[in-house]
Amino acid sequence: MSGVNSINKKGLAICLGLLLLIAGCGEKEVRMPYGSLDSNPEFSFGEASESARMPLFAEDLCAAAADLTENSTIDPGTVKAACVYDISDKTVLYSYNANERLAPASLTKVMTALLVLENCENLDEIITVGDVTIREEGAQLFNLKEGDKISIRNLLYITLVYSGNDAALALAQYIGGSTEGFVEMMNERAKSLGATHTSFKNPHGLTQDEHYTCAYDLYLMFQEAAKHPEFLEIIQTVNTTIAYTGADGGAVEKAISTTNQYLRGGYDVPSGLSIVGGKTGSTSAAGKCIIFYARSGAGHDLIAVVMGAGDFDGLYNTASELCEDTVLQ
Repeated sequence: MSGVNSINKKGLAICLGLLLLIAGCGEKEVRMPYGSLDSNPEFSFGEASESARMPLFAEDLCAAAADLTENSTIDPGTVKAACVYDISDKTVLYSYNANERLAPASLTKVMTALLVLENCENLDEIITVGDVTIREEGAQLFNLKEGDKISIRNLLYITLVYSGNDAALALAQYIGGSTEGFVEMMNERAKSLGATHTSFKNPHGLTQDEHYTCAYDLYLMFQEAAKHPEFLEIIQTVNTTIAYTGADGGAVEKAISTTNQYLRGGYDVPSGLSIVGGKTGSTSAAGKCIIFYARSGAGHDLIAVVMGAGDFDGLYNTASELCEDTVLQ
């Protein structure tokens, strides 16, 4: 019986302690085991209102934990990765090797453009080009020279439309203070977007050790860039003329055309879709790659990514078949 009385006494002590704590909530200070807490009469526990809820990180993103290929009959083995995302419904229509780390070639320039748009208040600002020498054989170059004076906007057009590697380098040096500084910005921004399978080593996408990303991370970057009207305007450009001042002070004009064969008419646009624009990439390590923004006849906005095709026929035919199979079924 003494044991029972002891338990009852302990229970009574706990109840009294709780009553004292509750009664003391109006006092200036509440004593806690690891310190004191100033009481706040406006503070209380309760269900948060809808407006006070914290937004979930991925609630506006498409996400799939594994491959989702049953919506298409194509052989995914013809490419290294492929995905189709309905960003209107926030659903994954197709996903193959979405998180596979791959060389992205010039799809890298999507992140370069995003950082420029986020960190430049005046795209018409004229900058002086630094040393943008690129010696890789076969690299796409606009042939900028050190000392050329050109607007940031025109450099973006060269970077995204013509895929000029020297233009991407000029933008990186200006925005980041140096190429290395800009690459650090690229990787930090990638992490903030949730792009966890990405490691950038340069701003243009030419082959370099430990320079990689994946189809899903590219979707994240592209969707963020597409929030900028200037980005959408640029990526749907077929032809334009770039005017600038050469290092010798003379006026220069050069015409450029898009590398996107959907926009140029080299390949038929997928049935039932309109292509807003996109970015292509091609190196021996990456193969043929494309990411593009499209709109279905039902008014749904889509982002499609295809990486690692062996040739342009494989790239565009796979992209078209995927969209037709998954969007229009």
